[in-house]
Amino acid sequence: MAYKTILVSLNEIGRLSTINTIAKRIGAAFEAHLSGLYVVPSVQFYPSVGLEAVPQVFEGHRTYFKEHSEEVRRSFSAAMEAEGLAFGMTVTEAQSPLIADELVVRGRAADLVIVSATNPDQATGVELDCVERVVMGVGRPVLVLPYKGAESLDLGEIVIGWNGRREAARAAFDALPLLKIAGKVAIVHVDPQKDAERGNSLPGADLAEALARHGVKASAEGLTTGGMEAGQALLRRANDSGAGMVVMGAYGHSRLREFVFGGATSHVLAHLDRPVLVSH
Repeated sequence: MAYKTILVSLNEIGRLSTINTIAKRIGAAFEAHLSGLYVVPSVQFYPSVGLEAVPQVFEGHRTYFKEHSEEVRRSFSAAMEAEGLAFGMTVTEAQSPLIADELVVRGRAADLVIVSATNPDQATGVELDCVERVVMGVGRPVLVLPYKGAESLDLGEIVIGWNGRREAARAAFDALPLLKIAGKVAIVHVDPQKDAERGNSLPGADLAEALARHGVKASAEGLTTGGMEAGQALLRRANDSGAGMVVMGAYGHSRLREFVFGGATSHVLAHLDRPVLVSH
């Protein structure tokens, strides 16, 4: 198993250099085809709140992305050509003002989707919940890059957040191509003493055994949070050991076009300081 088709979201322009660098690393590792996607959103309509019946129209984001489209195309193409990688580049005029909608549709035909988190402190034009929408809707593993720091991809150690549930299992095996080339893999079960179904077995030992059959150097461990949230504890564990990536299941559901995530998922997506591969 390997990633052979990778969709790369290029709309977080301030992180373009990092996105290209990490996409090149993964593409070269698996001899994959990298599909760059840059979305020019449609205009945003707002219902009138005054006496006028005419809705308000906002074209700012559309104009911004149209003005930068050629710059992004050149940057991505040059980066991929420099490495001799197979790639394609698409600039698409979306029917929706939400960039995530186009990513979801096109991402379903990919083995992996790479997207940068949206910087909440800057008006980048990308909707703040873009990552959440993609994770919930695409049905494929999503590698989320932090909006600052982590300029490259470190696969010396990968930490898997594990609790035995469906989403965690899917994420672990969706990440298998990366796990196989990692230096080592730590399977971390947060607060295993709270899992009554585990019994006396070592948390994550069965997963470590299964991954070992794929040649993955994996070990299992329990992690007591001491009152911290699970997501906070997982990121701290990764930071303490210098792990370059976290893998975890995304727990949540949609509600009237909004997304309600579990505590661990919400914390990690809001505070990620290294690449995180998530699956829902």
